[in-house]
Amino acid sequence: MYREILFSSQGYIWLITDMNRREDQIQAGRSWVRTNLAATKMGLALHPISQALQEYPEMAEIYQLIHQRLAPNGGTVQMLGRLGYASTIPPSPRWSINHKIISA
Repeated sequence: MYREILFSSQGYIWLITDMNRREDQIQAGRSWVRTNLAATKMGLALHPISQALQEYPEMAEIYQLIHQRLAPNGGTVQMLGRLGYASTIPPSPRWSINHKIISA
């Protein structure tokens, strides 16, 4: 089923940084959020596919393959996702600030 979902995607997006410092990771996260907001504004959905970017031994082969294909000139693929049309998801509920403030 997962492969079917991936192969049904009309487009993919990825973010690459030259290095893999914490600063690069944070900047990639910021760029991802801005990209997601822009996609949403255009009526598109962005779905992260982060499993292929996990850095643990069981994923080493896939991680290497992803980097060979998406960053052939070097760098680190920080974010990977599929882009397309999806059902609208309502905003998530938020707690009132009064529920978070503790009075002494």
